[in-house]
Amino acid sequence: MIKLKIDLHVHTNYSGDSRLTLEALASSALEKELDGVAITDHDTCEALKRVEKLERQGLIVVPGIEISSAQGHILGLGISEAVPPGLPAAETVKEVKRLGGIAVAAHPLCPFKKSVGEEVLRRVRFDAVEVLNASTLPIIYGSEAGRLERLCRELGLPMVGGSDSHTPETVGRAYTLVEAEERTVEAVMEALRRGRVTPGGERITLREALGRLGMKLRQKFGV
Repeated sequence: MIKLKIDLHVHTNYSGDSRLTLEALASSALEKELDGVAITDHDTCEALKRVEKLERQGLIVVPGIEISSAQGHILGLGISEAVPPGLPAAETVKEVKRLGGIAVAAHPLCPFKKSVGEEVLRRVRFDAVEVLNASTLPIIYGSEAGRLERLCRELGLPMVGGSDSHTPETVGRAYTLVEAEERTVEAVMEALRRGRVTPGGERITLREALGRLGMKLRQKFGV
């Protein structure tokens, strides 16, 4: 059994709100000594057609997508086919599983993101929950983090972490330690299914959050 350090939530420039190219992602991931990343662009799998460079540099690339369900964002890990946005959370999770993937509640209970709430977490059969999302500010989200972890333990759901990075600087800020049999996507997926995972890392600073907000505003208004 080996421990792999994998950022399970990364956005490339194929997400409309990210400036992280695949080349920059590879460089940042290696600099942060990650073993791999999950590419989870918003409602598209387009970047997954171009990940050979990352793989040639020894990185494990877990295919994935961040799906905009009607009740909040859901990560579909292990799939290379887009799931239609706007479906109810339960249908979204069902579709991810039909495609052979793992459904993860992304940044749940977060007040300033499109996130699923407690009622959905209790009702829908998620495979895991992202309890540590680096893009959520401790000053805002800190009070919910403890409640979320307690809820996961109550429901018996594995807990994972990811950076939710949209820039090179924050890749690997939060991650998941995966206890896998070998360095392959298949072994990582099997470890996720069995709950052999531990979230690690930290959240971004207020300064970084403001910088990201400024980037989004510039993209939106073209300034």
